[in-house]
Amino acid sequence: MTKKVYIAHPFRGKKPYTEEQIRENTLRVTKLCHAIFKDVPDVVPVSPVHAFSFVDPFRDDQNKVLDCCGELLSTCDEIWVFGDWLSSMGCIFEVGTFCRRDEGGIAFCTFDEETKRIKKAAAFDLTIDKSDVIAYILDQRQRAFGGEREK
Repeated sequence: MTKKVYIAHPFRGKKPYTEEQIRENTLRVTKLCHAIFKDVPDVVPVSPVHAFSFVDPFRDDQNKVLDCCGELLSTCDEIWVFGDWLSSMGCIFEVGTFCRRDEGGIAFCTFDEETKRIKKAAAFDLTIDKSDVIAYILDQRQRAFGGEREK
């Protein structure tokens, strides 16, 4: 059975946001999706970085983008989380949104540049760990962003 997997990875990176950071993160996500496409035949990678590439990351309303990401995420069976996701308000939002669902799985992953392979660092069934994950995310968001969505 083919499943849709949402690829969560920082896009703008840490403040101050730069065009170079955005290009590097976009390239990383492209490599991740290509590796999944080649090596994991039962997975369709769903990349918000690519789906919303028409949005200006400096001028357009990022809250609207996050709302669109939430809609896209709602169509996916799993979420795979890459990179320094706790430094990204978008990734925190995506993981938190997914954790509120009653079904689906989450995996925290790495990408081996040398072998071009995805490695799942940790995976769990959200029906068991969901409340702990949400509490952890809310705590991290509070520490990093004062509990508010980034503008």
